Amino acid sequence: MKIGIIGGGASGVFTAIRIKQLHPNYDVVIFERNNKLLKKIYATGNGRCNFANSNPIDGAYNDDFAYPILKEFNCIEIEKYFDSIGIKSRKLDNLYYPYSLSAATVAEKMINKVNELGIEVILDTKVDSYSSEKELTVNGKKYKFDTLIFACGGKSSPQLGTDGNIYSLLETHGYNIETLSPSLCPIKVKENVNKLDGVRVKAKATLLDKKKEIYSEDGEVQFRSDAISGIVIFNIAFMINKLNLQANTTTIKLDFVPEVENNIKKEEYNSYLNEKLSSYLIKNNIDIHNAIFTFKSFYNFDNSQVSSGGVSIKNISSNLESKLEKGIFFIGEVLDIDAKCGGYNLMWAFASAEKVAKSL
Repeated sequence: MKIGIIGGGASGVFTAIRIKQLHPNYDVVIFERNNKLLKKIYATGNGRCNFANSNPIDGAYNDDFAYPILKEFNCIEIEKYFDSIGIKSRKLDNLYYPYSLSAATVAEKMINKVNELGIEVILDTKVDSYSSEKELTVNGKKYKFDTLIFACGGKSSPQLGTDGNIYSLLETHGYNIETLSPSLCPIKVKENVNKLDGVRVKAKATLLDKKKEIYSEDGEVQFRSDAISGIVIFNIAFMINKLNLQANTTTIKLDFVPEVENNIKKEEYNSYLNEKLSSYLIKNNIDIHNAIFTFKSFYNFDNSQVSSGGVSIKNISSNLESKLEKGIFFIGEVLDIDAKCGGYNLMWAFASAEKVAKSL
């Protein structure tokens, strides 16, 4: 059997490896538009590659469709598999990293496995078209396969090769593409925060829709000239997408001293916060426990870690095969599946890859 995989990111490479291990006689070819495999994985987790999370997965993803697949190949299974190919891991709180704390370790070990298994890799490629008979046209050249697997990512970080162009081709084959939006990214706010640019502060961030509290998380918040950022804000961006909340009626409340229960007089703010932030709060008559910022928009795809939206799961069976075209599968971020920060998105990449490899 000949297997063609479109995309040489985490899900595509992992699928190729697992297919070849489970079915040594299959011919597997990876088509990658960049000049090397796994270009995006080098940047994950600030270059440290947080690849899994031991916390409960319920609620961490945008759709329940993902959970059965993730439970079949969970964080423990991923950690064991990585160990089997020479990637030792360390656990910091609930997060799994390569022991080296370097994403390059994960990329290099996976690439070594690709080479060891004799998987063919064709780089610098552009998919022109494909047929339901699994004939793929790449850079003007035709390839015939028994199975095609789309692992080409979403629309985030186009500088790393995922610009979403594949979706227009998939639409011509009848696939429903759910609205694409940046996720896990800074959030632009209506308030003027220019003078807070560069300020970092620990806070409790709470998402409100029409003044109703719906999600909160503690962590570091970073101010930009027109936005708020940081992991807690990235996760709030995920929730805004998940719940399809709208600008102007969606707000974010920051409590800069959540562990202090009593009211704090404004003249005492600089005892708790740096001069720039305390001055901003005092000048604008903002409560240190209740700073409200209004959601305006997300930063663009260039500045997002993942994209929300993609191929509708209504078009996909439980084993990730297309309902429209037999022998064609979709894995990873190309689907309308995304998650919070903390290794969850890579877990989906690996779990969906494992599911398809075992389905063939």
